[in-house]
Amino acid sequence: MIDNLLKSVVACVGVCLMSHPVNAEEVFWSFTDDQTPLPIPAECDAYFDEVRGGAFVPSTEEVYQSAMNFLKSDIESVKRQAPYCLLVAALDGHNQAQLELARMYNEGKYLPQDDLSAYKWSFIAALDGNKNAERFALTLEQFLTNDDLSQTTAAIMETRTKVESAKKARQLAEQEALKEKQQALESSGAQGVPAGRVAPNSLEPIFNEEDRAK
Repeated sequence: MIDNLLKSVVACVGVCLMSHPVNAEEVFWSFTDDQTPLPIPAECDAYFDEVRGGAFVPSTEEVYQSAMNFLKSDIESVKRQAPYCLLVAALDGHNQAQLELARMYNEGKYLPQDDLSAYKWSFIAALDGNKNAERFALTLEQFLTNDDLSQTTAAIMETRTKVESAKKARQLAEQEALKEKQQALESSGAQGVPAGRVAPNSLEPIFNEEDRAK
């Protein structure tokens, strides 16, 4: 049960943090299953956007949508780019990306088959309230041994910490960006607004004193 395993996650903080062998996820970062270097899709990383006029970092939702678009392609090499995007979005806290990544590990499709990673990601998604992920995790749990669960519990704790840290970092970055935007608006307002123009954040036109006298 998800609730019971969550309790075990908390209970074994001092017991389950043992080292574990390299799993499919760690191999995936560097190579595909045929040992070919895996390209990093520009859509899922920071890149220069001429339209936006500068460096652009896609949102977690945009990264997830890029992954799903890759999977819809008829070209196999394009589909192979999806796992990277899903992992980026999953580590950034995207609930559905976590579940899709779990399914991909379970099926061994575009990633080496790994039931422990599949269980880990479905469990993490379930913790955030994804009911489909909870059902998937419960199904996978039936085929795992106690040793598997102990090992996966440690991995869940470690990855969950990374996910929460990434979410907080993104929230802080978004707050800073909003703050800079507000300061820019305040700065432009302090410089004055030409007569008859609409002031920032206002639907009322601003007139000078001579206009008002008329």
